[in-house]
Amino acid sequence: MAIGLLESRCVACGSTHLCFGYIGTSSNAFVPSGVFTLHGYRTRSYVCLDCGHVSQYLPKDKIDKLKEKLSNRQEE
Repeated sequence: MAIGLLESRCVACGSTHLCFGYIGTSSNAFVPSGVFTLHGYRTRSYVCLDCGHVSQYLPKDKIDKLKEKLSNRQEE
């Protein structure tokens, strides 16, 4: 069973045995080029408990905020 998002799968092996967390101690943020943001978007991370793959991603709420900023930028 995954710890965190139950529907998530490892991109390397497809396992659902994942442990979610954060990488780094201070500023592990995705900062998109061409979009004004002071702090970027904090990424989430996971490690696959089967193959050891470590990956980072933006949670859905952060993706929605980024899409909104991008659409506002295109309207200008």
